[in-house]
Amino acid sequence: MLEILSHQYLKNFLRDQSNRWEHIYSFGRIISKCIENDSTYLINSEIFSSYDWLPPILISLFLKQEDSTFILSKEKIQFISQFQIDSLRNLGFNFILKNDQLILANHHIRLITIQDLLNDPNSRNLKKHRIVYSGIEDIKQDLKNHFRISLLKKDWTKNFNEFELINQKFIKVYDSLKTKFFMRKVLGNSYINLNEKEISFFSNFFHENSFFSDKFLRVNKALSKGWACWVKLNDTNLDWTLYLQPIDELSHIKEFFSNNKFVFLSALRKDNFFQMYLKKHNLDIDLVINFKSNFEEKKISLYIPSKQLLPNNPLFTNSILDKCKKLTLFRKGLTLVLSDDIDLKTNIATELASKYGKRVLLETIPSGKNEILCSSFDWWIMNSHLIQIPEQIIIPLLPVPNMSEPINAIIVSHKKKLSQDWFRDFFLPQARIKLERSISPLRRNSGKLIILDGRANKRNWGRLLLQNIQPSKKINYMLPFD
Repeated sequence: MLEILSHQYLKNFLRDQSNRWEHIYSFGRIISKCIENDSTYLINSEIFSSYDWLPPILISLFLKQEDSTFILSKEKIQFISQFQIDSLRNLGFNFILKNDQLILANHHIRLITIQDLLNDPNSRNLKKHRIVYSGIEDIKQDLKNHFRISLLKKDWTKNFNEFELINQKFIKVYDSLKTKFFMRKVLGNSYINLNEKEISFFSNFFHENSFFSDKFLRVNKALSKGWACWVKLNDTNLDWTLYLQPIDELSHIKEFFSNNKFVFLSALRKDNFFQMYLKKHNLDIDLVINFKSNFEEKKISLYIPSKQLLPNNPLFTNSILDKCKKLTLFRKGLTLVLSDDIDLKTNIATELASKYGKRVLLETIPSGKNEILCSSFDWWIMNSHLIQIPEQIIIPLLPVPNMSEPINAIIVSHKKKLSQDWFRDFFLPQARIKLERSISPLRRNSGKLIILDGRANKRNWGRLLLQNIQPSKKINYMLPFD
């Protein structure tokens, strides 16, 4: 019944709206069916990066007289508040919008970001509650941001007279550790991996002094649960910060997922990662559906030069700099160079700037048409909606996680102890999802993707990453490169 009724309401809604998504009615029926029978669906589509998909979900949640939560970005909540409310009222729905809640006679719909939901203990305790969760492609990073604890130098003291003696004692401990950590510092690396003796010291120290502050108490609880911990040194201020993060973030909200009724929405073309992520925790999805977006999907032009050097070759960096110069010669439109290696990214930007001047930008929003933008994968993913679609994307190094980052090294060590395939279970999925999100705009203009990492052809996992770039067509040469 809900399926038929929501279809009728959606039809009336779209009479006065311009919506170019041809699959909107099919999507509406799927959503209403899922909500009606309490199934758990994962729906993948790049349409979720736009606003065109919101009406079918809102209509179904309005018609289903049951309290629900709709998780979405702050920008989409603002869009609903500014542009969808009047149209929904015109359909005959009688409701009040208050504090991002749509309050109807028999139920209410809460609009909330994942950050606010995770910070609300009442939300985490919900049971048998209906939740539509959009932006699920960011879940791992969202959970990392939520759970990660950073203990700064200022957290070791309190601005009260009665704590003066304790402050002196704690600062003495802090300074003693600072001396030890800076003596172990390796040139070019600001991270310090902690050994068992140091972790044991921290565990005892924060257990004995957990009364001092809420931050100390949180650190004590995290250490008692075996969270990963490491230190980052600040050369400018000559201080250090202790970081803590759970090795398996999802295990901390597994109960929340198993206790409620979900519709998961991923803005990836195909989100295999999230499905595997849930399966490892015995959380099942009843049905996975992929929808095409509201644009004509074109094949990405994929170019991988033959006889590429491997990153561990001493000549690799010079080879990359030379190739980037040639690949940007006479090119029109935006060229994007992506690298998570800070030194390589900076070298490329510097070298190209010596040739092209102000046309070369380092993690800055372009204002012209024929510029060359160098950035990390994460910066591009975060800001791509503000930037024109590139004519070509150059990837000198595939986005495989870096072992120099302590959290990655700790997770790998943990997986080795469990006899798990750490590369295929951890590194490869991370690389796949980052690569997919970075290159997705090229499907709109059949732009060129150039991969200069020799591992793309010479390693089985590299070839596997290439197979997942779909739809694509290989090109054999690029003048004046060849």
